[in-house]
Amino acid sequence: MYYELQPLRIQAGWKIEYNHFTEYDINIHNKKDLFELHEDLLQLYNEKANLLIDLGWYPSYDINGNYLLLLVKNFQWDCPLEQISSKSKKEIIAYIEKWVCYDFFAKYCNK
Repeated sequence: MYYELQPLRIQAGWKIEYNHFTEYDINIHNKKDLFELHEDLLQLYNEKANLLIDLGWYPSYDINGNYLLLLVKNFQWDCPLEQISSKSKKEIIAYIEKWVCYDFFAKYCNK
């Protein structure tokens, strides 16, 4: 089956590095489509703030896995500013849309 890209509200200033985050939801759709869930789902970059939002499913293609969403500054992967792990697609979307808002990420701009 083919799944469309997941609609997201992304504010200006964020560049989409890659987007493989589809409307597939493990709680709704066919479990045979687990190929939709892998480590490289979505990556957004804000050059001005030097912030990166990264989304993946860990472990890839595993029904028992989880989404892992990271907010990273200066490519310091070993110490993310924010980190969320969840099976809930709705929760992950809410965090992405929150993190791309200047009112949220402004606190990390001067660090």
